[in-house]
Amino acid sequence: MRQFAEGDRRFFPPPVAGAAAIMAGLALYCWFYEGGGVTLLFTLAITGAILAFFTLLTRRVLFAALATAGAALAVVVIAWRKQADDDMVFHAWDIVEFFTSPATALHLWTAHRLELVLGVIGATTLAVVLWRCWRVESPQTPRLAAALLCIVCASAAAIAGAARPERAHLQYFWFDLHLASFYASFREAGEALARGGLVIAGQSPAPKLADGARCASGLTPPHILLIHEESITSPDLFPGLAFDRSVMPFFNSDDGHLHRLRVETYGGASWLTEFSVLAGVSTHAFGSMRNFVQVFTRGKLHGALPQALADCGYHDIMFTPWDKAFMAVSRFYESIGFKEIDDRRIQGNQIDNERDRFFFANVLNRIARHIEVSTAPLFIFVETMSAHWPYDVVYMPEVDVPGGGPGTPPQMSEYLRRLAMVKMDDEALRRELAQRFPGERFLLVRYGDHHPTATLPLLGKPEDLSAEAAVFPDDSIAYQTFYAINGVGYAPPAPPQIPVVDVGYLGAILLTSAGLPLPPAWVERIRLMNACEGHFWTCADHGSILAFNRQLIDSGQLP
Repeated sequence: MRQFAEGDRRFFPPPVAGAAAIMAGLALYCWFYEGGGVTLLFTLAITGAILAFFTLLTRRVLFAALATAGAALAVVVIAWRKQADDDMVFHAWDIVEFFTSPATALHLWTAHRLELVLGVIGATTLAVVLWRCWRVESPQTPRLAAALLCIVCASAAAIAGAARPERAHLQYFWFDLHLASFYASFREAGEALARGGLVIAGQSPAPKLADGARCASGLTPPHILLIHEESITSPDLFPGLAFDRSVMPFFNSDDGHLHRLRVETYGGASWLTEFSVLAGVSTHAFGSMRNFVQVFTRGKLHGALPQALADCGYHDIMFTPWDKAFMAVSRFYESIGFKEIDDRRIQGNQIDNERDRFFFANVLNRIARHIEVSTAPLFIFVETMSAHWPYDVVYMPEVDVPGGGPGTPPQMSEYLRRLAMVKMDDEALRRELAQRFPGERFLLVRYGDHHPTATLPLLGKPEDLSAEAAVFPDDSIAYQTFYAINGVGYAPPAPPQIPVVDVGYLGAILLTSAGLPLPPAWVERIRLMNACEGHFWTCADHGSILAFNRQLIDSGQLP
């Protein structure tokens, strides 16, 4: 039987040769853009399995190759556009969101109408080509051969997928590997669908929580500065480390003690810590979707820390060293209550890791402008960057500050230099607040978001190991940083006397330290903190955490 009608050769090449040419082109793309080693094998194997599956269904190898290449091209184009828009890769959960969330679909139609129209035109064109190919190509490929190829490719994909390291958290945002990332995301999306949503929670319905608690009239709460101390942990975690102990008062709260904070990331992925602080939820509750918490919860969190403070009359402002477009940062923070986001463009920083005093100067000036025109209290969330890697270069060598003592690894010594500068700038901030605003009260809540990578040798890891490859037990000191509660013109109560507090409780501690009435969800966080002895996701009574998550979901505070 002829594979094509006589007049169709001018439109389509011979099926096997045409399919081979198409798949060779797709393989060449993967070779250049989809990584190497097991990641490349993973991508090629899944692509081959898709080709074999389509061939098994249709017995038309050219049709299957066109369909496979068309689908791959669509994924790459969508991923490229999404990366340009959000600094994030295309994820299978995006498809779930599109079909289950009218708000998401409406946003895409509003913000990307031209792209959607072009996409429909492209899909229609592909459908016409596939229909024509279906009509003219005879179903001649043996199903047994297609089935065997499908089994071989699927097996190779499974082996490569198991051998691949966990995807780098940075890859979720601004790296390529569009096909590999999209393929890998189906497991994550499947796990979320299997459990019924993004959040791991108890199954039993839970009583709903009230919306919130407003400040009583006549109450004058303090201004609050929540300071994200990038890559800061206390050097006294390492007893054998020689360093100038004059930096240690930096870590103390007004009660004179250092209070330890347990975070959920090492050396990077600051957004995980930020999310837990502001949302009051462990990122582990999102399972393998945890790196996407800020993206897939936009507009779906209610009762978060900034929203609770806004209910109490606070004006919420964020200071970030990044551009607003970086990882679509503004959309998440605006959705949880920040009215202003002063980014790199507004603040005028030339580099990301300006001295902390640069960002603090902007904060001080913004406070002054606010006080001139308003009596509302301020909640300011400010991100600092001077202690961020790399540590193989000397930061501001003109500043004479001590580093590490004899025997200190070079990168740790550089971190200690930066820590000394951070301490100087923190002290200057407090002096400026007291001198410039003598009639105002300020609560300062500072925390370290994760360890600096300079601690790797002290944790028994190679100095050149990437932070993402550094794996530690949940109870390792590698996840311990600090939090501090300080007042200027204000005497906050002593923080909880718990040896180590998980990061998801820090927002509740902040509200308590400010003397504010706690909304019911935050009251429950305080109860859980005490009952679980500072543990959140690793609480011995894990069922109580799952039940709390169910309460938040049923109350509309979590998606």
